[in-house]
Amino acid sequence: MWYHKYAFFYKQEGLATLPPADYYTRPLTPDEHALYPDIVKLHPEVEADPGFLKPPPGLALPAELLELLQYANGGTIINGEREFGYFSQQEIRYYYFAYGFFKWAPFLLPVALNGGGKFYACDFRNIDDTRIVAVSSGDISYESQVLLGHSLDEVLQHNTNIEEELDRLYPASAMTVSPLQQLKKQLQQLQQDKAQGLLDLKAYLQAKRLLEQQIRALE
Repeated sequence: MWYHKYAFFYKQEGLATLPPADYYTRPLTPDEHALYPDIVKLHPEVEADPGFLKPPPGLALPAELLELLQYANGGTIINGEREFGYFSQQEIRYYYFAYGFFKWAPFLLPVALNGGGKFYACDFRNIDDTRIVAVSSGDISYESQVLLGHSLDEVLQHNTNIEEELDRLYPASAMTVSPLQQLKKQLQQLQQDKAQGLLDLKAYLQAKRLLEQQIRALE
């Protein structure tokens, strides 16, 4: 298989059964709403109707990513400075809804993170030319994405950090303290929400890890 030439820093057990073809276009279910209660902060409409969050048609994992999930349903591939911490089948849906892709870039399906809060995502706006792009978790939009390649194998062959690709879109400039303060405030709020029982442990740890990565990148 194409992925055997890459070094896995971490991997979970592989999928025994592949998801149905419409798995990523299904509306948010009541069970998912209960599992990820923090989603309501971004999408208050789900309080009355979880089915309000219905992704557009055409979101389906590329064959090579399905092969990867069969081998390891979530894991981390590292090639030099390029870190590809890819999500499990269920986590892909979570990140799609919880981080605003449905709201701001509904045809982008997040499939992985690098070590600094930058998403790898599949761009399904042209179903005949699906692309893999990078987009920052703090600025999710079509205008803010950069093309990484047309296949996972192409993307993972490079050993540079994908942040270098994003830097070409956003030239380096002096960082102000306000983004850092904002992230720290979000982390404090997250911890308060967890203490008040508003977040389940898995959602808390995922969000905490992402915020801490973004904070480290700015410090």
